[in-house]
Amino acid sequence: MRVLITGSGGMLGGAVYPAFVRAGHDVVSTDLVPRPAPGLPMGLLDVRDYGAVREAILANKPELILHLAAETDLERCETDRDHAYLTNAIGTQNVALVAAELGLPLVYISTAGVFDGTKGDEPYTEFDRPNPINVYGGSKYEGELIVQHTVARHFIVRAGWMVGGLERDHKFVAKVVSQLRDGAKTIHAVTDKLGTPTYTEDFAQNLLALVATPYYGLYHMTCEGAGSRLEVAQAILAYYGRTDVEVVPVTSDFFAKTYFAPRPRSEMMRNYALQLRGLNRMRPWPDALRAYLDQADFKL
Repeated sequence: MRVLITGSGGMLGGAVYPAFVRAGHDVVSTDLVPRPAPGLPMGLLDVRDYGAVREAILANKPELILHLAAETDLERCETDRDHAYLTNAIGTQNVALVAAELGLPLVYISTAGVFDGTKGDEPYTEFDRPNPINVYGGSKYEGELIVQHTVARHFIVRAGWMVGGLERDHKFVAKVVSQLRDGAKTIHAVTDKLGTPTYTEDFAQNLLALVATPYYGLYHMTCEGAGSRLEVAQAILAYYGRTDVEVVPVTSDFFAKTYFAPRPRSEMMRNYALQLRGLNRMRPWPDALRAYLDQADFKL
């Protein structure tokens, strides 16, 4: 297929673009600020501009649109609500309107952040009702509703805690590795937030399998299992054999000044719809984490 991707410059785009190219698709890569990498040509596209979106889609004639573009910084969303909704809701509406006009299938990447985290010890499935507690989750959920109501052939795919991206990785794993690289002997990691890591490479491969089917709808796509930030940090130190570094359990209050946006207690998700369809190819998160660290070969 000819595929157009928005938001290719992010962590997920760094895995999705090459995966689709390797699979034989003709891929057009776009982002708000082109950040070309080896083998990754990228065009400029601001999804907040309806005219630009329509022009890009008409010019490139894709058979499938992968809408990855989003504002994912929770603190930025919390302090600039207009920016969050303009990017995540209106930007999504722009893409959805053109997809609907042209009869194109659309993939929309969403988040575990649409849930309020009060379910308890059970992971969320696609049949649980969203109830976002922060601006980021609210804006992404509005994007889901827009896609559902606008595009007949759609895949809405929710990811969890993102892992991967190499040089694009600014998330938790990269931050822990960065602290180790800087000589830290103590790593603080929270115990009161639970989630399901999502390795970008596994996500991209499973997404390839999903879009090859006619099973449009809502899906969770995370690695198997769940854990706390503390458990992820402990797994990273174990991988490197860093018994000289102490992982100190803390609550979210420890980081409240930096990460002030409210976050759900639990963002654990189960790939229930994928499992029922026989399409779940996501590995357990400890295996995926080790694979990522193998690939990244971070120099400590």
